[in-house]
Amino acid sequence: MEGTSLVLTWIAENPFAVWLIAAIVLAVVEMLSLDFFCLMLAGGSFAATLTALVTDSWTIQVLVFAVASVLLIFLVRPIIVRRLNRNTPQTLSNVDRLAGQRVEVLEDVSQVSGLVRLEGDHWTARTSTHDVVLPAGSTAVVRRIDGATAVVDAATGENMPE
Repeated sequence: MEGTSLVLTWIAENPFAVWLIAAIVLAVVEMLSLDFFCLMLAGGSFAATLTALVTDSWTIQVLVFAVASVLLIFLVRPIIVRRLNRNTPQTLSNVDRLAGQRVEVLEDVSQVSGLVRLEGDHWTARTSTHDVVLPAGSTAVVRRIDGATAVVDAATGENMPE
């Protein structure tokens, strides 16, 4: 119990150190997450560190931390994120990147039903045009993903992915 009271006494006597340690820990966490959220909290902690050098009031320090953090999160973070993302090319992910992929037809594909192998997985499929049936064993190209169904066309020299 003696050690706990010594720690609490030290914290009460050195609030600036507590806020400074919090700022450093949050900055390190930011280096791992790279989301700029913890960095804004670290900025709030640093503002509270400066406040702790002026006043011993924990209430004022916590208020400065909260206000500074909220302002940084809602005013500064969006600007930083927008500035960093403006030079980043649009990267397709999930189903958006599947359009244009070459697939193997496993079961005949018609306007109504079918089955293809897409990136090693079996997908239900249908053709994008009426009166076209792609036979099993042929190759097709994904036009789009509609829910959990790949909409495909026959692979020709013109529409073959590179």
